[in-house]
Amino acid sequence: MSWKVKIKHRLNHAIPVSLVNRVLLTWPRLYKTKAINFETNLSATATRELLSQIGKVLSVEGNIIECGTARAGATVIIADFLKRANSKKLVYACDSFQGFDRDELQRERKAGWTIVEDDAFTHTSYEYVQNKINKLRFSETVIPVRGFFQDTLPKLDFNLCFGFIDCDLKESLTYCAEFIWPRLSAGGRIVFDDYTCDYFLAARSAVDAFVEKHASETSEHGLLQELYYVCKK
Repeated sequence: MSWKVKIKHRLNHAIPVSLVNRVLLTWPRLYKTKAINFETNLSATATRELLSQIGKVLSVEGNIIECGTARAGATVIIADFLKRANSKKLVYACDSFQGFDRDELQRERKAGWTIVEDDAFTHTSYEYVQNKINKLRFSETVIPVRGFFQDTLPKLDFNLCFGFIDCDLKESLTYCAEFIWPRLSAGGRIVFDDYTCDYFLAARSAVDAFVEKHASETSEHGLLQELYYVCKK
């Protein structure tokens, strides 16, 4: 986790989230400032890697799914990239919008894979994300999907060209990857965050297991500087 993200997390606890939401939604131009950067937790390097990978699938059939949206920082950055590329692809932004499943998080902590607290990623809401997307005029591109992945993903039925998995915990990460893979068009890609993250130690083993399981169906894969990508044959 970068120092900028650590500072952002501290500010989230120090400043009432209702005040932050009100200020940003009242003056949406603030989202575009370097200090806010649409509220993404991705570093500049990871953001470049993410958009580069999406650029490789613009001609591949299907839409984009994001598993782990939080305050829709990366979501909006993806939508803006698609707009500038004149792409009509949709972004399905999937999240509970209330933080982690507490039972899953407790299992990870008990296994020694994470030390994050119960309130991690709770400084968001479905209503806030909807309002943010509307204010930034991406409502025709971004479709928020509210609920835990095991409840919501089975209800989605469409082809995909790209999946961005940023849900941190091993069980959820594996579930999302296995859901996306059979729905991914040839030449489509999955990109994983957290592979090198010290806060979610099980993410690396989950990605490695997924890559090994689907090796015969994969044309290429590997770690960039921060993100891990897998391309389907």
